Amino acid sequence: MENGMKNTSRSGLIALNIALLAVLAAVSLVPTSMGQVGEASQNKYVAVSGMVSGRSSGVVFIASATDRKMLATSWDHNQNRIVIMDAKNLDQVAAGISRE
Repeated sequence: MENGMKNTSRSGLIALNIALLAVLAAVSLVPTSMGQVGEASQNKYVAVSGMVSGRSSGVVFIASATDRKMLATSWDHNQNRIVIMDAKNLDQVAAGISRE
């Protein structure tokens, strides 16, 4: 009886190892995708969420590193759409900051 249990345990472990090997092969061989692949001249964006005083909903600031512009956007619950609250040219903003 003990010999029969060893065979059952061994065959179970072999089956488990084969299943794990199949999962590892599937994960390793599945092609991956990149968010944006292309030339270096394509736009690069940074998005940061935050809060603005006087608004109940959050704000998302989206800045473009390529053309140096920034948008402040928010969700309008009444109209069920994204609203652009403000747009700035970062070069003009930086030029207006006094340096001490």
